[in-house]
Amino acid sequence: MNVRAFTSFLCLILLASLLSGQSWAPQNGANNPQKHYTAFTHANLYLGEGKWLSDATLLIRENRIEAIGKEVEIPANAIVKDVQGKFIYPSFIDLYTEFGISKAAAKNKSRKPQLESKKEGPFYWSESVKPEVGALNLFHFDEKEAKAFRKEGFGAVLSHQQDGVIRGTSSLIALTEEEGNQLLLDEAAMQYSFFKGVSKQTYPTSLMGIIALIRQAHYDAQAYVNHREKTDFNRSLEALNEKNQLPKIIAVGSTLSELRADEIANEFDFDFIIKGVGKEYERIDAIKAMQAPLIVPVNYPKPYAVSDPYDAMQLPLAKMKEWALADENLAYLEKAQIPFTISATDLKKKGDFLANVKRAVKKGLSHDAAVYALSLFPAKLIQADSIIGKLEKNYRANFILVSDTLFKEHAVLISNWVEGKEYQLLNDEKIDLRGNYSLNVNKKLQFDLVVEGELEKLKAKVAKKGKPDFESAKISLEANRINLWFRLEEQLYRLSGVVSDSLSRIWTGKTIVDEGWVDWAAIKKGEFEGNVDSTKATFQQVATTKITYPNMAFGWDSLPQTAETIIFRNATVWTNEEDGILRNHDVVIHEGKIKMVGYKIDLDIMFPELKNKMREIDATDLHLTSGIIDEHSHIAISRGVNEAGKAITAEVSIGDVVNADDINIYRQLAGGVTASQLLHGSANPIGGQSALIKLRWGQTPEKMKIQDADGFIKFALGENVKQSNWGDHRTVRFPQTRMGVEQVFYDGFIRAKEYQAEWEIYNAKNKREKRKAQAPRIDLELEALSEILDTQRFITCHSYIQSEINMLMHVADSMKFRVNTFTHILEGYKVAEKLKAHGAAASTFSDWWAYKFEVNDAIPYNGAILHNQGVLTAFNSDDAEMGRRLNQEAAKAMKYGGVSAEEAWKFVTLNPAKMLHLDHRMGSIAKGKDADLVLWSDHPLSVYAKVKQTYIDGICYYDEARDKAMQKQVMRERERLISLMLEEEKAGKAIQKVKEEKKKNYECNTLEP
Repeated sequence: MNVRAFTSFLCLILLASLLSGQSWAPQNGANNPQKHYTAFTHANLYLGEGKWLSDATLLIRENRIEAIGKEVEIPANAIVKDVQGKFIYPSFIDLYTEFGISKAAAKNKSRKPQLESKKEGPFYWSESVKPEVGALNLFHFDEKEAKAFRKEGFGAVLSHQQDGVIRGTSSLIALTEEEGNQLLLDEAAMQYSFFKGVSKQTYPTSLMGIIALIRQAHYDAQAYVNHREKTDFNRSLEALNEKNQLPKIIAVGSTLSELRADEIANEFDFDFIIKGVGKEYERIDAIKAMQAPLIVPVNYPKPYAVSDPYDAMQLPLAKMKEWALADENLAYLEKAQIPFTISATDLKKKGDFLANVKRAVKKGLSHDAAVYALSLFPAKLIQADSIIGKLEKNYRANFILVSDTLFKEHAVLISNWVEGKEYQLLNDEKIDLRGNYSLNVNKKLQFDLVVEGELEKLKAKVAKKGKPDFESAKISLEANRINLWFRLEEQLYRLSGVVSDSLSRIWTGKTIVDEGWVDWAAIKKGEFEGNVDSTKATFQQVATTKITYPNMAFGWDSLPQTAETIIFRNATVWTNEEDGILRNHDVVIHEGKIKMVGYKIDLDIMFPELKNKMREIDATDLHLTSGIIDEHSHIAISRGVNEAGKAITAEVSIGDVVNADDINIYRQLAGGVTASQLLHGSANPIGGQSALIKLRWGQTPEKMKIQDADGFIKFALGENVKQSNWGDHRTVRFPQTRMGVEQVFYDGFIRAKEYQAEWEIYNAKNKREKRKAQAPRIDLELEALSEILDTQRFITCHSYIQSEINMLMHVADSMKFRVNTFTHILEGYKVAEKLKAHGAAASTFSDWWAYKFEVNDAIPYNGAILHNQGVLTAFNSDDAEMGRRLNQEAAKAMKYGGVSAEEAWKFVTLNPAKMLHLDHRMGSIAKGKDADLVLWSDHPLSVYAKVKQTYIDGICYYDEARDKAMQKQVMRERERLISLMLEEEKAGKAIQKVKEEKKKNYECNTLEP
């Protein structure tokens, strides 16, 4: 190339450079024209963990942070933005979205039950288990939705299709429309949920079925690895194993289900990141004990329309308290040092997100904890903290520019930079005028000026200096040009001028008065009252709403933990032992146990060491009994009493879904019930495992369970299991006849015996042989049936007709197991001798008959006949309402059959304790037994008897006097919260209508929709 040509070429380059607005220099590092720089100078940079860098420079090159500090060399070709007085934070990260992914649609539109999966190919048998699904394969960038996220400060989101129990992987997406910069992580996490999704497959139909499905899928994945050479290829199990090391995120649906998710994680020795519900304050200690990180929504409920007293009456106290406490949840989590991130999930309008976080800051959430939860911590949870989440060299250029510290009331987001691209959210020159000012006109007239209101709709008021009487003023701002006009003491003032800087500290301008054009000035002397320093916030419970356990009517302010030492004096004691009913006797309890039953116990002689700590209760003319035990109950169960998806569901457990917040627990304590067997329903021949609980009101589900109790399981016979009353379209699932029910039992136990044989062969091998062999696949259904064969689990069977009762006893005899208890058994009087010979107990109704065809032969004398024939007999409730008056049900054995009062009382105390193998601990008043006691006002079998006190393990969980006081307390709290809601409505806040909520009380045949 000659000199002239080279000169022409150089001129063209220089001209192109000038036209593009970029300077040109040879390619030597910082002046490289291929590198696009932007420098933010005089910035306040938030570095995290309370660390700030003020008056600093942030330099970005394309989509990454190039440098950060006070002495950063700015390239000559950099775009320089002076952001003095403004603040820069990392952009937010949302770990729970469905961004860019369409909703799943059901494949099956038929009303007929779908037993098998409709997915073609080598997939898992349940459509709800689909770990092979990758979010990126379903992803299409949605700029409209991205804009809504960016406006709230988000720079990246984790997205997945929210369908199914094991949902597949999620992808981390940057919220930029520049396609090459969108994907940050392809497979960032594996997603789980406690929700079945759109699948029409019959299984699972309940929360306990969902939990069992997750557990079984993981056992199947383990077996798939061990048996890979002998097993057909399965894409779902391959994916579950391949992606096992990914973080695991689970959506649960309730605070108690957060605890349930943690139980699954513990079983398989992995960790869940739990997407919570924003009500963790309800069980803060239990949530803390999980040591699991949370994804917390901030979808606060609106106040309710309670001006109509009838509407207000329909609103439960629990809903009122949820409204009052919702924005304090994050502060409670921070105080308890529970790790959490914050998500916009569940918000109807994303535009409420940042405002709701600011509400949480007002209620005590600290600035630093909030920023950490929005940026670096979510990045850490999905192992992306090496690229996003903070302001540091080489990190992605994802940050927000804010007018002030982030959570001040008046602070606004000016722009959101995603992958180095600017997205304007607000005019950069927008100035916040709000505050208190001294106004001077012509150096003579002095005024006090207050500017307040919304940033986009300012309000102003003016008063003579030091005077209390303010007059409203009109104010407008365009760029930095300001106009202010007001009338005071018949004088009109029209001021025009400019705001000197972005902090609006000084305004200056001109106005006309009598002397002509004169100067005026305003100097800021105080911040807007909402302008609190959110960086210094500490926890304080602003609201006076108390958290109770459970957080509803009649909950405890603090949970009772310690058993009392008490002597009941001069009581009529129903011992249920050989001593029978003892008049004017004393009972001593200590450390949750019964220490002594005696006549006029001398504490100085018998318990000198306890005398000073003993509380004495005068029980003269009162009756003291052991607590009532309900052998067949369906209270305190979450999201389904039946897993109706298959004929055999022995793998599910009511113990996984105990609902400790059910008000029926408290109501039944008021009826003298201290323990219950929570049974699966009767939708299938072999149902789920039961839970044995004590009604420890306010405690967590795990603390309600009776430790070291034998395992039980529900079987069923009759109309329900063959789906007689389920509708004409329910004709697919086997069995459809009573004969088929028998075959289900045989099939289940034959398979269980074969399963046991496989394990026996494997367990018989020595260590060396086991290393070479492969352990059989763990099958949770057959595990439970094997426990029955090994007398480690015991059957309670729903039954009515004598022929079917005979059939099951025959099956049991032939398969070498025993039916522990036939429940309902309304034709038991026909087969009493056979029941006794088999060794089965009978837990029946007192006087139910003719409510459906298969009970037409029921008689109210059934219980008495069974008892007189030597069959262990009890009365149960099977009903939440009946459960709180079982004492009166017991009395019916006296009316129908002449059973003695003592024996009738045993129908609801000692006899059910024997059926549940708990009579060594409860069911009677004897030394060494649990102090589960009830103090009655009258003869316990009388319709006039009321419970004065109910004790469980020596702790008073119900007290009549406390109950009366709490009723008044509940009324006062309701009125207080109603007043607060009315104030919100009066202030123009958005409200919601009260919807009447009818609580579903489960019965044997209750099916979830």
